[in-house]
Amino acid sequence: MPPLLRDGRHVGVSLDCGNVEGACAPPSIATVDIADAELRTEVAVVWGEHPVTAKPQVEGHEQRLIRATVAPAPYVPFA
Repeated sequence: MPPLLRDGRHVGVSLDCGNVEGACAPPSIATVDIADAELRTEVAVVWGEHPVTAKPQVEGHEQRLIRATVAPAPYVPFA
């Protein structure tokens, strides 16, 4: 599971990512340490594997930090 970082510290894990129709950015469902779970807190999701896996279905890539912001669940009113 991809880790969540805040100021370089491990503060949670991303459990799943998705696509919300009409949203400007894909959400990542994650668990966040309560001390770092205040709404609008900026975190980063570590995306990609390091070292890159030998699985043939996974393309070569570099690990990257994806900026994220803590938001409430459910993310949209109709959920």
